Amino acid sequence: MSGPESTGDVAVGVLARVGELLAGLSAADAAALAQGRARLVVAPVPPPRSGTDRPAAATLAPSGVDLAAASATLDAFVHRRDGTEYLTPWAMRDLRALAARLGLRGVTGLRKAELVERLVDRTIGFRVASAAVRAR
Repeated sequence: MSGPESTGDVAVGVLARVGELLAGLSAADAAALAQGRARLVVAPVPPPRSGTDRPAAATLAPSGVDLAAASATLDAFVHRRDGTEYLTPWAMRDLRALAARLGLRGVTGLRKAELVERLVDRTIGFRVASAAVRAR
């Protein structure tokens, strides 16, 4: 692509897609976005799967949750509370599978709240702490 016309076409396509995404948000998600408690994130997605292809078993939690997508979702959060709210409804076996994917060890004896806190610390907390250190 070259020239302003093709750039304009891309911009129009992007704006149309963003409009579709915003129209599909729940009222609560739209309010969170408007209040700055949520953000839209551009993240690469794998190409569409054909037919009945499913992610490899290693990327799925026992209940079928896509762990790669869950990791990407956690990476998009800015605040720890968002990660806590996201993970709290999960089953313990799924939380443990996510912990294993993230390389957390020694989580089998933790209570659910402790495991959620460790997962949030490992993802969002690490990033927030790193940003704070860089800001000094």
